[in-house]
Amino acid sequence: MKLFELRKQLKTEASQLDIDQVDVDFIVSNVLNVKRTELALVDTITDAQKKQILSAFEKRKQNIPVDNIFQKANFFGYEFKVDDNVLTPRPETEILVETAIKYIKENGYKNVLDLCTGSGCIAISIKKNVDVDITASDISLKALQIAKQNAQSNKAEINFIKSNMFEKIDGKFDIIVSNPPYIETCEIKDLDTEVREHDPILALDGGEMGLKFYNIIHNNLRKHLNDNGMLIMEIGEEQKDMLISLFNDFNYVQCIKDYSGNDRIIVFKK
Repeated sequence: MKLFELRKQLKTEASQLDIDQVDVDFIVSNVLNVKRTELALVDTITDAQKKQILSAFEKRKQNIPVDNIFQKANFFGYEFKVDDNVLTPRPETEILVETAIKYIKENGYKNVLDLCTGSGCIAISIKKNVDVDITASDISLKALQIAKQNAQSNKAEINFIKSNMFEKIDGKFDIIVSNPPYIETCEIKDLDTEVREHDPILALDGGEMGLKFYNIIHNNLRKHLNDNGMLIMEIGEEQKDMLISLFNDFNYVQCIKDYSGNDRIIVFKK
């Protein structure tokens, strides 16, 4: 079958179902193992390839995210294994990584703690770009298993610890980074189906006001952050002022907006 005919057919169907047409090319490129930019160079596909593409598209029609269909996601230029046990990396989280790398280079920081590491994408991406010692923790053993696989496949040496926030964490760090659960419990039911059903609730639910884990971080920060050290966190778009108030005993450095113009990354200094 001619590939362009199948792509046209599926994109028309995707449009009718309010599915992003880009997802069609993502599916096709993954099945054929070619870059999306190279799809125009592919003329025909086999019956087996067509069957795989249609099977994957059927899953997408069932609101399964494309990253979960193929159990992999691209983040900061690296490939990460993902499944329903970890939060699928979001593009805006790359801003957190960029910010951490910037301050590590500027201040000569040597050790980093990544709380709520999930897939390990933050810790691994930092380690691949700067020479630091990184400890990454998560309460979920299944998430840590995925994170360890990702560290191995990306050749990044990370010290992984199973810990409920700071419970098993020893010592102090120059930088603490975290993308904690920050969605209010009452808002979980209103999330998009593909987020609500395929991202672990454990990685989404931030309790009342979405501040549960920020409070835990604040209460443990002096014990685990070195003098002149920095805390860099991803936040909900309406949480900036609440967090500046919560961390008022630390120096507020900046809040960085995401690609949609929403407050997303906040930075404090001890």
